[in-house]
Amino acid sequence: LLQWIMMAFGQKFEGISNAALFRDFQNFLIEQYAQNRRVILVVDEAQNLSVDTLEQLRMLSNINTRSNLLLQVVLVGQPQLRQLLKSPRLVQFAQRIGSDFHISSLPRADVQHYIDHRAKTAGAPAPLFTPEAAALIAEASRGIPRLINLLCDTALVYGYSSQATIITREIVEEVIAEKSNYYPSANTN
Repeated sequence: LLQWIMMAFGQKFEGISNAALFRDFQNFLIEQYAQNRRVILVVDEAQNLSVDTLEQLRMLSNINTRSNLLLQVVLVGQPQLRQLLKSPRLVQFAQRIGSDFHISSLPRADVQHYIDHRAKTAGAPAPLFTPEAAALIAEASRGIPRLINLLCDTALVYGYSSQATIITREIVEEVIAEKSNYYPSANTN
């Protein structure tokens, strides 16, 4: 884990013992603090980390000054992360969580707005998905933003390959049929 972290921060990590890596990481944090910089480690897909790896992260969070933490850790993950953090072996880790946030499923009525907003933010001059396509996406994704994004991205690729100027319900149905293992609850009839 520490090798990956050192690599992510552009620090030397190859051929160095764990004790030396820890020392070097601690020195890196102190240098950043002296320059009035905050060090934030963002770990995506954190639900895939083992209990032992999370315990290593907890140990790294012990590096601090008398009054300031030198490292902030942000864990991003699927709902399984919450379950993982409830493990009895992670009580001390869970006690250090300053805040947590869970993105819930979007209501069906908000999915069209969400899709349109993402497309507009990406530079689309007009909505790219018909209301019928967005309604099917809402149903198939159960309002889960990550699944909405995946379904929309794939529908855009399908639409591009068929030279469609707008994503219709039929294109979304085709995506769902091809990727039925991702969207088992979709009713395309």
